[in-house]
Amino acid sequence: MKTFLKLTGIILLLITLSATSNAQDNKKCPFHKQGWHTSDSCHKSDSCHHMSSCYCPMGNFDMSDFPFGKKKNKYNGHWAGIELGFSGYTTPDFNMNFGPKYPYMNMNVARSLTVNINPFELNVNIYKKHIGFTTGLGFQVSNYYFSGDYVMLKDSSSLVAYKVQDQQGNYVSMKVNKMVVSYLNLPLLFEYQTNRRYRVNSFHVTLGVIAGVRIGSYTKQIYDNKEETYFLVDDKGNKVATYNVEHYMVRDRGAYHLSPFKVDAAFRVGWSFLNLFANYSLTQMFQKNQGPELYPFVVGISLVGW
Repeated sequence: MKTFLKLTGIILLLITLSATSNAQDNKKCPFHKQGWHTSDSCHKSDSCHHMSSCYCPMGNFDMSDFPFGKKKNKYNGHWAGIELGFSGYTTPDFNMNFGPKYPYMNMNVARSLTVNINPFELNVNIYKKHIGFTTGLGFQVSNYYFSGDYVMLKDSSSLVAYKVQDQQGNYVSMKVNKMVVSYLNLPLLFEYQTNRRYRVNSFHVTLGVIAGVRIGSYTKQIYDNKEETYFLVDDKGNKVATYNVEHYMVRDRGAYHLSPFKVDAAFRVGWSFLNLFANYSLTQMFQKNQGPELYPFVVGISLVGW
């Protein structure tokens, strides 16, 4: 038994020496057991200069072995992905307090969220893969939560809103009162990247504009009671209209004098796959002379990028 073990050990030793010799003669590095390609540079690694074998832990280190660490062979911008941000709007002097003139536009920014889904991206290299142009296609859904209990009218000559009273003359408090606006977006972005080889270890900054066309809008209110009759009243308490609520939630689709098109100034900055973005509209939220002069904005972060 001992003799058999000795012979087996000698045979294995000879096989190992033969394989090592062949690897040195061919100057080729084999595959790693996980399927990774090893590199001839392992023979030249300073940390392994005393070893001739390709199986050198430090010599075989390659950033491309890690997720999202593959080498880039072309310019790749930061547009495609899923983004989440806070949405709002300001007056031309960047004021978010609309006072007694437009009290129905006061909003809760903490609850007002925007979701961007950008499925398509097209990139054009401009200078050595450091500077490039990015365009594509995206879908935007912005929620604007109002802090007041007003109902907007969509079929008036200009945007108006009224408070709500019940049949006992009490003002109605709503659980939810918001406007939702959806856009189809087309970005025109110029981006600078510090690392043209690896996306995972690169700082980037992006400037440009995002053009959009409105594809949908509606208001939504949630009441405490259903199958009720409510009254719309003006600032003096006069009843101007009556409407019935059959369900707790009321969703009313309409244009609400919103502008059909928009153009946003876009700024993006980040490192690797972390991307922060800020958009500020250069066009008014509502059509001219049909609503208050307000300019929407979105500030957020990329959740998933590709």
